[in-house]
Amino acid sequence: MSEPLLSLRGVSKSYWRGPREISVLADVSLDLYPARMVAVLGEHRSGKTTLLQVAAGLERPTNGVVRFDGQDLAGMSASELAGIRREQMAWARPSGPQTPDLRILTYVALPLMGKLSRREAHRRAATALKQVGASDCARARWAHLSDSEQTLVAIAHALVREPRLLLLDEQTANLDDLERERVMRLLRKASDEAGIAVLIAVPDASEVLYAHEIRSLSDGRLLTPSEDPLNVIDFPGTERSA
Repeated sequence: MSEPLLSLRGVSKSYWRGPREISVLADVSLDLYPARMVAVLGEHRSGKTTLLQVAAGLERPTNGVVRFDGQDLAGMSASELAGIRREQMAWARPSGPQTPDLRILTYVALPLMGKLSRREAHRRAATALKQVGASDCARARWAHLSDSEQTLVAIAHALVREPRLLLLDEQTANLDDLERERVMRLLRKASDEAGIAVLIAVPDASEVLYAHEIRSLSDGRLLTPSEDPLNVIDFPGTERSA
């Protein structure tokens, strides 16, 4: 097997709240390879968002090491980290454009503006929207989209830059079961066919079926299903195809 694209070793993260130290992550280790989709299952406030932020270099761990493509993120300058996040990572965020009257096609094209001509950026944005099944949204504005359409557009906005690592934080929380399955199938396809490493935090076990690997986050510790004392679920993710 190739070297992991993302590697966390003994990662802990804590915050001070007055005189109290609050532990959010405790001795977390994780390897994420290209063309692999890992789902992290955990309840609200279990530390999933913090795990993604540490993995993306947005927060430094209190202890432990985070490596991206073999490079220790802690040893990088702010500009080097920003360059990696801009060129090689993408976080599918559900917040939408800061300018409410921006057309969706232009919003999806934004990560490419300045690197490509406007025409080419729009062409690639149209392709990304088509890939996620949201071509009909191209001329709409964010406020006019349904929750499902906003999720698909957010993924297109992340995928258009052709990242090596895609991060998603409970991206399907507001969707119904059929819409969730559609999104998870889409992410699995992006991982399998484009070779993208996908790390997604999910609140519900029904969303992990298309992942290559499932981990459970509990009390800040990252467990495999067999290590989770509360596990009563059969995880077929490594065998089920997209």
